[in-house]
Amino acid sequence: MYHLVITELVVPIAVALLVTVVKSRLYTGILSVLASITSLITSLILYVNVVYSGPQRIELLSNWLVIPGIKPVGISFIIDPLSTLVGILLCSLSTIILIYSIGYLSDEYYDSRRYWFLMLIFITSMLIVVNTDNFILLFIGWEGVSICSYLLIGYYYGDEKEYWIGGPPSKAPLHPPSYCSFRTLITVGSADSLMLVGILTLVVLTGSPYYEDLESIKSLVSSGLPVWSVLTPLILFLTGPLAKSAQFPLHTWLPYAMAGPTPVSALLHSATMVKAGVYLIIRLLPELVGISEGVSEVSIIFTLLAVVGVLSMIDGAVNAGRAIELKKVLAYSTISQIGYMFLILGIAGLTETITNGIAASLYHMISHAVFKSVLFLIAGILIHLSGTIYLTRMEFPLKNRNNLILFLITLISCLNLLGIPPLIGFWSKEFIIEIIHFKELYIPLSVIITTTFLTAFYVTRMIVFIFLSHKIPYKLHDTHGMSKLMLYPVISLVITMVYLGIIGHQFKHSLIDILTIAGEEIEYISTNPLITLLTISLTILGVILALIRYELKFIYLISPTNIANLISCVVNYLIRSVLRLSTSLTEEITLLIYSVGGSIVRRVEKVFNLLEYTLNTTTRYVGLVIFRYISILFRIINYADMDSFLTLYLITLAMILTYVLIMYNLHLLIMG
Repeated sequence: MYHLVITELVVPIAVALLVTVVKSRLYTGILSVLASITSLITSLILYVNVVYSGPQRIELLSNWLVIPGIKPVGISFIIDPLSTLVGILLCSLSTIILIYSIGYLSDEYYDSRRYWFLMLIFITSMLIVVNTDNFILLFIGWEGVSICSYLLIGYYYGDEKEYWIGGPPSKAPLHPPSYCSFRTLITVGSADSLMLVGILTLVVLTGSPYYEDLESIKSLVSSGLPVWSVLTPLILFLTGPLAKSAQFPLHTWLPYAMAGPTPVSALLHSATMVKAGVYLIIRLLPELVGISEGVSEVSIIFTLLAVVGVLSMIDGAVNAGRAIELKKVLAYSTISQIGYMFLILGIAGLTETITNGIAASLYHMISHAVFKSVLFLIAGILIHLSGTIYLTRMEFPLKNRNNLILFLITLISCLNLLGIPPLIGFWSKEFIIEIIHFKELYIPLSVIITTTFLTAFYVTRMIVFIFLSHKIPYKLHDTHGMSKLMLYPVISLVITMVYLGIIGHQFKHSLIDILTIAGEEIEYISTNPLITLLTISLTILGVILALIRYELKFIYLISPTNIANLISCVVNYLIRSVLRLSTSLTEEITLLIYSVGGSIVRRVEKVFNLLEYTLNTTTRYVGLVIFRYISILFRIINYADMDSFLTLYLITLAMILTYVLIMYNLHLLIMG
């Protein structure tokens, strides 16, 4: 397994360096795909070895970093079912997305070697995060993910007008890719700085950088260490995962991250950036629960995770129903879906259902990664063919055969997002609902059911705008330019998605068995048919209301056949009959319901508009302060005023290290 781990990590780095000197666009793409396939094969072999031989700890280099008073740090990795499963997910989706990228970048005038280099480093950094067993190596991979995402979001560094996002120009401001990447760097980078302070403090308190030694904090508290000195670094540490996974209120960077190439968005949303935060909480959940058993105040962290998950679910779903840019709709949808994972992890910590919570969160992570990859890759094709990023300007009538294929792929992916049985999206969402209902947590359950309704509404709205809400005469699209290298990877993912749905129930039980924590009694929870019926009913209601709101013409689904004409006649006849039988009382009631409902909707939109404005303003001012500080540094360097530069640098360093030193002295005082 030693050589397999080296192969999994080193091959993408070696190929990343190689593609920088290869001039052919095709060859750089092929080499990158082969590197990803190699990592995928090694991940599969590692998983098989874990199943038959059990988890193992692989140390590539011992005593890599030696600090007095701290346990020596080695370049070591933990190979267990969790890391290998996420590794397989990462490498398989990366391979599909890189194949898609060959077709996507075929007509780019930018030098694609930079793209392939960054994508491979992006994948390797995430593999380090997934496999490492200590905080020091974790932070190296963590920052690798952040830097690569920053550079890939700003891939179109020339800021050409066609790559700006926002708008439309007459209604909202437009932002260039350089602004969007900088905004991402400021938001995520600030949270990562707080996370680093938390990591250093925890390492000083425990005397070890390894995950497995984190629970030793309990003995320090029992020896007299104040609870706040443990709780503070843990909360600081959690800001990193919350920002990386774009959770409320640190989610404002993700819609702007859509300025990068679509394959970057697909990889960022499916298996790397936003999944890194969820994965880290999953990995550390047993240790955090262990600490909370000895220090009850630490359970506030799980409450925080659950509250953040709830707010993210609602905020993301509401904003997805307001956005008119296709990729922004999908970005807000990701914020909402990641909220499910944080909610169930928080509940798992509070109720100590560790295995079920980890399995449910991981299941939804896998499910979301697959169908969101398809949605983003299809979005790239739709934007490429239509020449616009706006839903309201896209026209893909179903009379065109290629448009019908795109519609069917989008529909299957959206049905997964809605949680329609028997697709995998249903099983993963149902697993979360089962646990929450079993624990009789009715407030989170009601939030999930409400979010299900909102999800159905914005998904239907998106489909209607793109494929169905067109007026006669149709304007047929020229779809001959659609690359097969962009379409075939998407079709393969759709097939995988359908297959996973077929085995969804068995897959759930397999995950529970594989991820069982030693010594924990597992409760196999059965589905409550009434809750399932309620969620599906609200999903259907959301679809119907969206169809009514955006005036879908049902006839266009299957026209111009005779069957369609017959359905049109029947529908028109039923409408006329209903109108004829309507009384004035019915009209008054309908008007009242419409008025009250419209008032509620307007108030909700107003609240979320104000909330988004506040968050954006806060982010902007924080960004300006940091940007001004960085500008001062660069100005000092430019003037060769090294005395001023060193003074400012040392003041900054002192601010970060003072807190750590206080904790270290307190630790020495308690330990005698």
